[in-house]
Amino acid sequence: MNDGIVLKEIGSGVEHVINLPCVIGRGKDVDLALADQTVSHRHAFIDSSADRVWIKDLKSANGTLVNDLKVTEKTDLKPGDTIQFGQSRFLYLRLHKQKTEETLILHTLAPSAELPRDFKRLELIYAITAELPEGHDVKDLGENIFALFKEYFKQDRAYIALFQEDGNLQPLCCAPLSQPIPLSRSIVSRIFSNGESFLLSDALSNGSLQEQESIIAMHIRSAMCAPLTYHNQIYGLIYLDRDIANAYNQQDLELFRSIAAIIAPLIENARLWRELQKKYTNTVAMLQKIQARLIDTERIAAYSMVAQAMAHEIRNPLTTLGGLIRRIAQTGPAPMSEQKCQAILQAVERIELVLREVDSVCSLPVPDKKLVRIDSLVQALLETCQEEWDKKQIRTDFSILTPKVMAPVDAVLLEKAIIMILKEILLGITQGGELPISLRDGDDALELCFGSAEETRSFADPFAREFKEIPWRNSLFLNIAHKILLDHGGKLLLNIDGQSLLPLILRLPRSITIED
Repeated sequence: MNDGIVLKEIGSGVEHVINLPCVIGRGKDVDLALADQTVSHRHAFIDSSADRVWIKDLKSANGTLVNDLKVTEKTDLKPGDTIQFGQSRFLYLRLHKQKTEETLILHTLAPSAELPRDFKRLELIYAITAELPEGHDVKDLGENIFALFKEYFKQDRAYIALFQEDGNLQPLCCAPLSQPIPLSRSIVSRIFSNGESFLLSDALSNGSLQEQESIIAMHIRSAMCAPLTYHNQIYGLIYLDRDIANAYNQQDLELFRSIAAIIAPLIENARLWRELQKKYTNTVAMLQKIQARLIDTERIAAYSMVAQAMAHEIRNPLTTLGGLIRRIAQTGPAPMSEQKCQAILQAVERIELVLREVDSVCSLPVPDKKLVRIDSLVQALLETCQEEWDKKQIRTDFSILTPKVMAPVDAVLLEKAIIMILKEILLGITQGGELPISLRDGDDALELCFGSAEETRSFADPFAREFKEIPWRNSLFLNIAHKILLDHGGKLLLNIDGQSLLPLILRLPRSITIED
């Protein structure tokens, strides 16, 4: 039988003794079940072969880490390694089983009073090295350190402080919170200048400290202080004290100094992490403001494009009207032909249509976004337009290339945008042509593609320089659709290299963008 394995939960200290082979996960058919939603049903597999124990990730959603490195293939395990499944962290220990007949007692040793104390020292160091590397919050890290110290050193007060450029101290963590740091200037100067640790057995027997008000007022009798050193530079100190004499000895000071050397990089990393988080938060806030300004700029540009498209659409019928009126003026008061009357009426109707569309754009509401099945919405619109497809004998082929068909949109507004695009396509597509339409995955988006859009083609929004001289850039229908998509956080993308309107892509974000 294989040796047993012990997985000790980092944090709670609960130990799980398992036999190999072992499947770990959240499901019911595993050997070790974990009640953690970030753990997959069959998350990882541990086994042994040729005197080695190894772990393998079972294609879990959140991965398996060994010593904070992601497991991509079989990875050997050594006692003392940390293993993380999702958000659950464990310490790997080997449980060596021995048969009773193989155990031979040669002699016994008389118990020593120092053995329990030595064990407690090792236990304290182990607890700090095993549990504290996770800490990123400076306050939580300090509280964990003080809690571990309390079991061994029994301190009444504890402080972690950082040196400022002027040599003064800035408290980082303290317990209790209500009391100041009772350190004399001479002690702080010695630590800052020379990196000396110090032990105070009985403050009231020390002539230089007997008159200090802080020592008397706070009943300090025993104290220890050690520097925090990182990359060979002293950046702070850690301090403990008790209100009884001779509470600490030289061995305690050596242990305290060793622990200070262990936790110094942890505290500095936690402090740097806090600063990084603050900078990250500020950067995100600044980027959100920039994004909001860019969105506003895009919307203003979209309105400008709609105005240009409106002018373009109205210019043609007005030109027709002007020409007809000039001809009528030249021929005198003779009655107009039916053909001329029909041309004037068509031009007027075209202007009225353009003005109605512009009026609808000006009164567009703010999108009321809800999760909608885009495939069903598109299919319904295609069926609505079937009569127009049949008139031009156009064959449509709608294919769904992604299982993720939901997007947060205003269904009414999106329908309007798609209808605008279909109107423009109908104007330009040839009689008896084909129109492939596909719903597919994009970059963190859902894409509705009209026409055949190979991956080698390049696309950009209508504001791109490449489209400056392209006639369909001034299409009123396309610009209305683009304005609606911008309000959804999406875009209309046109083929840069194409000689016709198709293919084009309607891109929708999968998540709702919150604007400040």
